[in-house]
Amino acid sequence: MTTAAIPAEALEHGDPRRYRRGCKCAKCKAGANAQNIRNRYLRQTGRGIQRRPERAANHVLLLRAAGLDDKTIRKQSGVCPDVLYRIMRREGTVHVATEKRILSVPIPRGKTGPTESRAYIPGLGTQRRLRALVAAGWYSAELARRLGKDRENINQLIKGRSGGRVAMFQADQIRDLYAELCDQKPEEHGLPSYYAERARKMAADRGWAPPPYWDEDDFDNPDFTPALRDDQLGMHQLGALRRAEIAHLITFNLSHADIAARLGMAEGYVRDIAREINTGQRRIRPAEGPAASPYLKAA
Repeated sequence: MTTAAIPAEALEHGDPRRYRRGCKCAKCKAGANAQNIRNRYLRQTGRGIQRRPERAANHVLLLRAAGLDDKTIRKQSGVCPDVLYRIMRREGTVHVATEKRILSVPIPRGKTGPTESRAYIPGLGTQRRLRALVAAGWYSAELARRLGKDRENINQLIKGRSGGRVAMFQADQIRDLYAELCDQKPEEHGLPSYYAERARKMAADRGWAPPPYWDEDDFDNPDFTPALRDDQLGMHQLGALRRAEIAHLITFNLSHADIAARLGMAEGYVRDIAREINTGQRRIRPAEGPAASPYLKAA
């Protein structure tokens, strides 16, 4: 169901939006005429009157992080719910005047807190973040405990049984939890390795990609699917992934031999990558060919 637009009576005389809603007084006519002149000027100078929604959406995220709920944001910006949530989904374009009204909403100083909005948004990113944490060994009972929620609720989100949508405040909670745990292991927090390994095996059996396979921008992108096998990756993608895995394990002060054993690589390759990371200098690549592959142990 489409939410009704802001009525003319809620807008000041002279606002072009009031003119478009039927008010033909002198002030509204003048306001609409001034906007038309400005829009024509923008088009003639190659700037146009439509913008990508990212700038406005990012400002709304800052307002939410400062503790404003969506009702307050809509009231202060004069933007109706349909337009606001389309912007937050990054769909289509936004009129330059709408963007300006959103950007003009001041960020409260000294007031911080989590998003409180219960508006529903697509749940794909939330599901993927939870699955990635499970693939890293963070089993659902522990995730539920950390979020202060019922385990069954988390399982429903992981399985995608929430109708494809999730409350915005819950999506933000899970995004923050993912940022906290994505580069850590449950065993490092004293959790039983048995449950962690069981979670990893379940995720592997179901094809859920762990954190190293994801960039933050890809979680909410329905057109992106992470490659889970080396033969699905291009040379540069595979190199970047292996480098990230090695860099992560180096932080635990593991030896080159231990890292090579864990990742199934040649020890010399791990040593070369570690030297690159420590010195910032790229190594000289060997000639291409099966015999030069750094991903296979020496026979």
